[in-house]
Amino acid sequence: MQTSSGSSSILEVEARAQLDPAREGFRFLSAVFMILVIGMFFHYSASSYRSFVAEADPTAMWVKQLKGYGLGCLLFAVGYLIQPRRWIEMYWIPLWVGVVLLLLATIVSPLGRELNDAYRWLDLGIRFQPSELAKFTVPAATIALTGVLRYRGVMGRQIGVRSATLIAAALVGIPFFIIWKQPDFGTALFLLILGLIPLLRWPQVCLFCGVISGPLLLLLLPKVISRMSEMEQRFEALFNPQGVPQVWAGLQAIGSGGWTGKGIGMGTSKTLYMPSEYSDFIFAVFAEETGFLGVTVLITLYSLVLLFGWRLSRAVEDADLACLVRVVTIAITGQAAINLLVNVALFPTKGIPLPFFSHGSTGLAVFMGMTGVVIGISRTRGRQAVSLT
Repeated sequence: MQTSSGSSSILEVEARAQLDPAREGFRFLSAVFMILVIGMFFHYSASSYRSFVAEADPTAMWVKQLKGYGLGCLLFAVGYLIQPRRWIEMYWIPLWVGVVLLLLATIVSPLGRELNDAYRWLDLGIRFQPSELAKFTVPAATIALTGVLRYRGVMGRQIGVRSATLIAAALVGIPFFIIWKQPDFGTALFLLILGLIPLLRWPQVCLFCGVISGPLLLLLLPKVISRMSEMEQRFEALFNPQGVPQVWAGLQAIGSGGWTGKGIGMGTSKTLYMPSEYSDFIFAVFAEETGFLGVTVLITLYSLVLLFGWRLSRAVEDADLACLVRVVTIAITGQAAINLLVNVALFPTKGIPLPFFSHGSTGLAVFMGMTGVVIGISRTRGRQAVSLT
């Protein structure tokens, strides 16, 4: 008699066999591409007035964003062409170390640049945010820990639960604490979630990490207390949006869009009436100009990214690569969901941009690169063997 577990395994294999990674990858890419095109168009609409007032050129901010699209195309090509398992077998260590060093440089070196009371930026001739790179490197590291290192060990020795817990705490905790120190609370918490998702594959390690995180979080109390008034204002948006001018302006813009919007380019909230109209609150400009119809289309596209990403993760037989697809999918759609909820006063203001829409070359390029990795994974169904020589 066949056991229930055996039956479920057979059903899982049959379900996976019905999914074609290449087809799901193409659908995933198509949804992302449509969001990218719409975002490129509305970035100009949202930033043109501010660019004209500041630099007498309505295309100034949009032209700067073109650098992000160019770099994003390059990172997409890199992600697509590199053999996917190399990210979690060979490259994760130098990438993680490099990102940690860049994060440290933002707060301990003269290369760090302050913006909005936070040292999130690094100036190496070009300005960028290392925390955006961490959204890929940290989950890739914990995937390597719960996959490659767990089953292959290190130098012929197996890794125990306690050792793995300490490694996991370092891989996730060090970038988290540095970003928190900048301070960038929203990105730090989002990165923490992305880094912990792969640990669910090793329940004992996940449990031990939860146990040891309590005392470590006490180290964050001084920073929390020092910025308590700011954090209270962020949460005030949930209960009293009128008391937070930025959120209230966004709600008014969204509500004024009606069913079909005021028309593309005809929004008034972007005329310096609403702060961050080109970044954190670009969705409010989009909703004002396209209305309920446009919002429905945009939410549908992000939902399709989630659907096709999840289907692709089920189609890929390599568990590590499937986990990487899930993390990238959650990174894109999860960040989009948080941004949309902030815009409608259902989530505390976090300063988290809308993927493929908001101004910022680093985040745009990194998400395009992560998309390239996903499409690269869609080229294969079975496990890959990577030579370490």
